[in-house]
Amino acid sequence: MTSYPIIHGLEGAPKGFSGAAPILSGAGEKSSDVPDSGLDGWGVDIVTSLAGMERLEAEWRCFEQTHGDNVHAFQSVDWCLAWGRTFLERDDGVTPFIIAVRRAGRLVLLWPLMRCRLGPLRALSWFSDPFSQYGDVLTALEGASLEVAMERAFQAIRDHGRVDIVRLRHVRDDARAAPFLETFFRRAAWQDGAPWMDLTQFPSVEAYEKRYTKEQRRRRKRIRKSLEKTFGEKLTFGFVSAGEEICENIERLVEEKRAWLTAKGLMSRPLASPRFVEFLSRLPADGEGEGLRMVISCMRAGKHRISWELGFRFKRRHYGYITAHERTLTRSSPMRLHMDLSQKQALCDGMDVFDLLVPVADHKKSWSSAVEPVREYFLPLTMAGRILGESYLCHFRPLLRRTVERLPRGLRVKAGGWRPDMNLHL
Repeated sequence: MTSYPIIHGLEGAPKGFSGAAPILSGAGEKSSDVPDSGLDGWGVDIVTSLAGMERLEAEWRCFEQTHGDNVHAFQSVDWCLAWGRTFLERDDGVTPFIIAVRRAGRLVLLWPLMRCRLGPLRALSWFSDPFSQYGDVLTALEGASLEVAMERAFQAIRDHGRVDIVRLRHVRDDARAAPFLETFFRRAAWQDGAPWMDLTQFPSVEAYEKRYTKEQRRRRKRIRKSLEKTFGEKLTFGFVSAGEEICENIERLVEEKRAWLTAKGLMSRPLASPRFVEFLSRLPADGEGEGLRMVISCMRAGKHRISWELGFRFKRRHYGYITAHERTLTRSSPMRLHMDLSQKQALCDGMDVFDLLVPVADHKKSWSSAVEPVREYFLPLTMAGRILGESYLCHFRPLLRRTVERLPRGLRVKAGGWRPDMNLHL
């Protein structure tokens, strides 16, 4: 972990930048518990290796547990280390660029990024993108202190990023980083939303049940009766708990999801990865503490597995990451019933929010009470980055997306699958 002292003075900052100081280069990796501070008490570390991430683990974990509820699962130490141990050890041309801002030696902001390739160009993106669904900084700072900390981190990017462009996808409007990105970065043409259900509005499962119309209740009863008739068994719903069974269910649900995507002429880069199952298997799936926990719910008829939801629990928030069902049962709509049971279970388990993640889609409307806008930002740091950002991200990519989305499913299937910005939750 390289420490860079801060000194005063700045040249070449973007318009509106309020005076963050340049960061002096340090002397390679080191793991000082109290990094060097600048003349004004601010200091910046840049973690550029998996070993550096592991040395930061204890401090990262303590920081996320004690500094606010704004931390998302996808910036948690458990998520980032699991992804790093799966992908960074293979040397895929991706390296961490995790910025730790300190004041008087105390960690006050973490910005998890990584160096990667964007076509022929060098880029910085959120760490673990596109596997992560949201990107944000970890901090409890607000107001002027947050602005100063973001400026210190931003200067580290300018001085030491060595990239053509910074591309930050899936930034929620309520993200701590959003005001800074809105000021100093450019919006790409892409924007969407993240549907979510406020579970605190329901004091009980009975209150939750009242939100349904009479027709919606009848539809769920028909689905249940149809599935029970098909298998001759009563339906059951619960979490997968045993170690070997967790791995087996991950493999099965990923297999079913991949088959469903292929049939639709769609493709997800994370699901297409041969290491996706390995990554998920590294995530913690036990414990009741404050850290990230993966949960897999399964609906069965006797021993026959019908549908799954793989999600995460973190900071009293349930993230619905992947849903899947046995491909022969698509017309029976088992996920309608599964989502009802999953949200009720989250309510019973004390979750405040059931997050359906991007994108906004018709099938999510009945399971959400609000939608948070989600945007993409970019910042070119070279002429090549400017050309890519202004031509591809602002113009060509949206045109390509609209064109391909209008293609008949058969043509998309023959083309090998179209990857929309729908990522995992399809």
